[in-house]
Amino acid sequence: MNNIVIFLLIAIIISLTSSIRQLKTEVDLIKMKLTTISKHVDLPDPTNNELKIIVLELISKGEKIKAIKEYRLATGAGLLEAKQYIDHLSK
Repeated sequence: MNNIVIFLLIAIIISLTSSIRQLKTEVDLIKMKLTTISKHVDLPDPTNNELKIIVLELISKGEKIKAIKEYRLATGAGLLEAKQYIDHLSK
């Protein structure tokens, strides 16, 4: 009985991993298409100079969490993307 349960769990994990990889690939393709479309229709960059100045000021005050929050509110970015952007600016 234990072997069957373990086998089923492994099969489920493999299936979920495969599905997650496929979804990630599809999301990456959608992001590339959206970037191309936004450039084609000349949409403004959400990280404009005003936002960048605000975020850099917060970073200089040691308020990285507030900077991440501000970036997320202004751009609609996810937490990881916002953190990576703020970390990049912090260097």
